[in-house]
Amino acid sequence: MWRPKGNERVLLMAGQTTQYAVDPRGEYVFGIVTANPMRARRGRRRHLVVPGDLVAWDPSAEHAGTAVDAPWSARLIVVEVGDLAEIASDHESELPANVHFPVPVIRDRQLARAFLDLHVALETAASRIEGDERLAGWLQAIVQRFSTARSRHSPPSPRDERAFRAACDYLAERPERNVSLDELAGAAGIGKFRLVRLFRDRTGLPPHALQLAHRIRAARRLLEAGESIASTAAATGFADQSHLHRHFQRTLGMTPAAYQRRVRSSGPGTT
Repeated sequence: MWRPKGNERVLLMAGQTTQYAVDPRGEYVFGIVTANPMRARRGRRRHLVVPGDLVAWDPSAEHAGTAVDAPWSARLIVVEVGDLAEIASDHESELPANVHFPVPVIRDRQLARAFLDLHVALETAASRIEGDERLAGWLQAIVQRFSTARSRHSPPSPRDERAFRAACDYLAERPERNVSLDELAGAAGIGKFRLVRLFRDRTGLPPHALQLAHRIRAARRLLEAGESIASTAAATGFADQSHLHRHFQRTLGMTPAAYQRRVRSSGPGTT
């Protein structure tokens, strides 16, 4: 059974089936087969899709699939035509209106692994900026490498350093906000893909990793001041206590409760 799940920009689906048939109406369907092979058909072309293969169905023709021996499992992301160019480009890296994938079955381990990570991130309580980064980056990568379209990049600009500092300050001053990548790029005054490249060039990290560091730092200060874990999670932009717990332990090697106990017993200055 397919389980659709909504997202602000895309539709997520996951599950298993024995057959399907789609007459696309202004949508792109990107996916990966995770268990058991399936046979796909688009127009007169036939494809065998095995576990680990990506598919990129554009709206140019109907497509359908049938199981080989047993139901196959897959994860899918459905993107409307009008949204693809908006998500996978910006004013400094523009895509043409029509993006076509001449070979819809793609075998690329790195891109497949990134797709699985993206799907899980969009399903779970990842921050909005992390979801935006992963979605935009993955879509741009598959469009650039496997479609007939190519985006145009503007050359480096002297304003890059100012934009980078503005973005860093924007995140530092708003750890509780679920900032989107477009919002952060707007505050920095540059395109979102240039901004992500700046972060990786200067810090080795994407913007959402810096945002998480600011959130953990703010959470530490609140816990040191005696705030409850629940109120600390809400005040620092985490979806819930478990979200704070997971990232806090991964970052500091201890849970928020353990950190708070240590502060109470030895004082904040020794942590």
